[in-house]
Amino acid sequence: CTSGTQIHTELVELGGLEAITLEPPQWPVSDDTVLHLATAEGLATGWLEGEALLQELAQRYVTAMSDMEGRKPGPTSILGTSQLRPGEPAGYRIPFNPTGTGCGAAMRSLAIGLRY
Repeated sequence: CTSGTQIHTELVELGGLEAITLEPPQWPVSDDTVLHLATAEGLATGWLEGEALLQELAQRYVTAMSDMEGRKPGPTSILGTSQLRPGEPAGYRIPFNPTGTGCGAAMRSLAIGLRY
């Protein structure tokens, strides 16, 4: 919906902001949101840099993939995160996927600008 008036009307019908509880399953978030939050949380550690930060991000992505019930991560996300090996030397590196598609990386990158 692109109508501010309609959005406000529907909000009133829901009982206003105070009446809304943003909890699944009524208000689910997407796989991209889950992985975006993993990025943001990893970057928000503040004190990690370099390899330690990359390992932290890899671990958060692997952990986030266990929260995909009811979501639809694409094959590129599934393959990429399955190749991560946090804790191993360079375990945050995965091979380039020439057949990878989608824009998930772009959707998960906003938090990078918030840190840097």
